[in-house]
Amino acid sequence: MKDLLRVEKFRQKIESSGKIPYLISDMGDVLYLSGFTGSIGYILITEGENIFITDGRYEEQCKIELKGSWRVEIVSSYKEYFEKLRELFHKLYVTDKLPLNLYLDLSKNVDLVVDDFSEIMQMRMIKDDEEIQMIKNAYQIAADAMMNSLSGFVFGKTEREWAAILEYNMKLSGADKESFDTIVASGYRGAMPHGRASDKVINIFEPVIIDYGSKANYVSDITRMVYMGNDSEVLDNLKIISETVDYCIDLIMPGEICSEIYQKSKRYLEKYNLDEYFNHGLGHSIGIDVHEKPSLSKYDDTIIKEGMIFTVEPGIYFPGKYGIRMEETVLVKKNGCEIISSVLKDRLLKL
Repeated sequence: MKDLLRVEKFRQKIESSGKIPYLISDMGDVLYLSGFTGSIGYILITEGENIFITDGRYEEQCKIELKGSWRVEIVSSYKEYFEKLRELFHKLYVTDKLPLNLYLDLSKNVDLVVDDFSEIMQMRMIKDDEEIQMIKNAYQIAADAMMNSLSGFVFGKTEREWAAILEYNMKLSGADKESFDTIVASGYRGAMPHGRASDKVINIFEPVIIDYGSKANYVSDITRMVYMGNDSEVLDNLKIISETVDYCIDLIMPGEICSEIYQKSKRYLEKYNLDEYFNHGLGHSIGIDVHEKPSLSKYDDTIIKEGMIFTVEPGIYFPGKYGIRMEETVLVKKNGCEIISSVLKDRLLKL
């Protein structure tokens, strides 16, 4: 029933700031406010009503999932429905996630006001107890899947085969689907931070990045390494990246600024002359979506608050050779962090 409280809280916020009527189109926002898990739906908050708009495929689902005083509009044509909206409203507030085609269509007759730092985004930054439990559940699913997959991770198989084993076990462990396309990047392909699993055969002596996650309403996102070789440079860099993760986690607490955490992570790697090989943000929030705001990045000056959740994933990448990334996820508490991803203890997996 938390979603019922959320939509009323959202209504109070937009009423107090004069942002009515308000149209919500992003499915993550729709799920957050309504509990609806279908693939398409819109929420329209007017002065007197909370209106949920979808089509006939989801009529029965709405009866099950929508609680409280929703007026459900089952439409046969979204285009015709939004044409009626153009007649009803002269001004409409929307988030910056509104699809371009709908923006262009509605803006023909309606003054659209883009709420680019929307109340709903600010609400989603702070996770409530129910959300935290669902995120922890997604991490437990991912951890169980990994432990059940290790025996199938045989050298000589392809990255795609390793990914398929892991994804299969995530489904068996309770995932609805993967949080994102599973990354298995071995050897030289590890130098691509988002190197999705390919047909490359995995060699026993090369580092392997495995970045994956499960989605069960809410998501998980974990990165672990496999390395069976004895190259001293690789072993040293594995140790440095693991220490960088720990160092950054210790920095995250209420009152700190996201961009400053990122800058400190760069300076930490600079001690080892590795900062130039770290070419992405330090981390991001997760929840319903795998990339939520705020982020631990150069350009995000959000002040960290209790109840926020962040990934911490420093990585270094050597073109043509290999890459190393390790990732934990933390829940910000009053005096520090709880490491949610510790359900999968080892950052360097043992096969």
